[in-house]
Amino acid sequence: KMASAGVAVIATDDVLLQDKRMDDSQGFHTVSLDEHHPSCPKRKKQPRRVLHCSDGIYEEFSTDEEEETDAQQPTVDPQTLTWGPYLWFYTTFVASRGLAACDFLGEKLAWFFGITSPKYQYAIDEYERMQRQDKEEQELEEREREAEKQRANQEKAEELNDMEGGATATETQQVEC
Repeated sequence: KMASAGVAVIATDDVLLQDKRMDDSQGFHTVSLDEHHPSCPKRKKQPRRVLHCSDGIYEEFSTDEEEETDAQQPTVDPQTLTWGPYLWFYTTFVASRGLAACDFLGEKLAWFFGITSPKYQYAIDEYERMQRQDKEEQELEEREREAEKQRANQEKAEELNDMEGGATATETQQVEC
């Protein structure tokens, strides 16, 4: 039996390889790149920044994305350009700086005129005020109910005290009338 032909490569220190003529019983093999390519020394990443603190030394490494962005934007010497690229370079330079300035000034003017708040903030504030007011009214009603219960209990207690003192229920009703 012959296995399907193919090679699987993983971007780590180890690579999984499968020979075209390998049978199913052998399967995949792990091969270390360091053993097979001694001429390719492993590149050690240099720290972008080293911070010395009381806790120790911290090394900050750059990411692959940062390295790519640096490689994508080569510096251009405008003095070596011909007229066409020279004008294009300065046009894009002035336009990007102008856009950055407009963005900055627009943000500051929006803050100055107070248009940085949400569009319907007044409605949100009104809703929150109404919620607080409803909650306060409910608390007030609850306190009034508690006070009514206390008064009713106090009146019942006074009636019981009067009854215990020798008065009958009919006499207390006549006195109140």
